[in-house]
Amino acid sequence: MPVLQQPEDPFPALGAPLTCALVAQVFSVMIAAVLASQVPAGYRVRSWVFLAGLLWSLAGTVLLLVRTAGSAARAKSGAITAGRIALWLVSSWVWPILVRPRRAGADRRSR
Repeated sequence: MPVLQQPEDPFPALGAPLTCALVAQVFSVMIAAVLASQVPAGYRVRSWVFLAGLLWSLAGTVLLLVRTAGSAARAKSGAITAGRIALWLVSSWVWPILVRPRRAGADRRSR
């Protein structure tokens, strides 16, 4: 009977990117709260704005973490710096720009 290999645990391999993503998400909660507090409406509307902002940044953080999980740059990077956290923070809010599919015409023009 063949011995089944246990799959590797992905969390130790993620290391610094996962830490930066989690810290950036903490700051995203604060940003979502500030944005929601600026809405000139009642509590219910502000709470929905907060929830929408929180889900938006959480979706961006998870999506970007999944997309960068297997990259070669991740293997070289071991440092957790304020700049990397800031990059994760900004990326978690503008993630549609970063994950949009490339057009076929753009690939042909770059060659």
